Amino acid sequence: MIDVQALLAALPARIDAIPRAAAARTPDAPALREGNADDGRTLSYAALVGEIDRYATLLRGRGVRPGDRVLLVSENCSAQVALIFAASTVGAWIVNLNPRLSAPEIDAIQLHCGARLALYTAALSPEAAAHAARAGARADGALMIGPLNEACVPEAIGGDPIAALVYTTGTTGQPKGVMLSHRNLLFVAAVSSRLRGLVPQDRA
Repeated sequence: MIDVQALLAALPARIDAIPRAAAARTPDAPALREGNADDGRTLSYAALVGEIDRYATLLRGRGVRPGDRVLLVSENCSAQVALIFAASTVGAWIVNLNPRLSAPEIDAIQLHCGARLALYTAALSPEAAAHAARAGARADGALMIGPLNEACVPEAIGGDPIAALVYTTGTTGQPKGVMLSHRNLLFVAAVSSRLRGLVPQDRA
């Protein structure tokens, strides 16, 4: 039986605390494996936190503020993971989208969430590259970055800040934006890992 109150009390404030704590404990331990066994690469926790901080600096430099929404059109990749945690570091809400969504679907979500900035992992995804080109995004390393939405107003949510805005699929009508707080995500992660008996040596 899980002691829910004790678990809640032990949760950190934001999701980016998880890789940071792991980097402090075991900086050289593998955090992510990208690609296949023959020609992939492994990022340690220290390297992942370095990427998170680099992207957090990029987001701040591009005008992203706490409470802003950041649209991320991305395949599963290390850049996606680092950008999700970078948005957390900045206090922004990540809006993570599959690049295989159609142009009207992505446009509708971007308009609905009022994203301050749109990012595309174009180097890894032809579909993301096509969306980036259509949006007039410009290259910044492996990313394509859309123009700043000057009309974006930061959201202010009380004591349980939002980490992600997830749009539903498989529902009738338009996709609906679901706000997930840092505590939502941290609690689900903690409970599911305990129920599954996961340990640091496991791979998921």
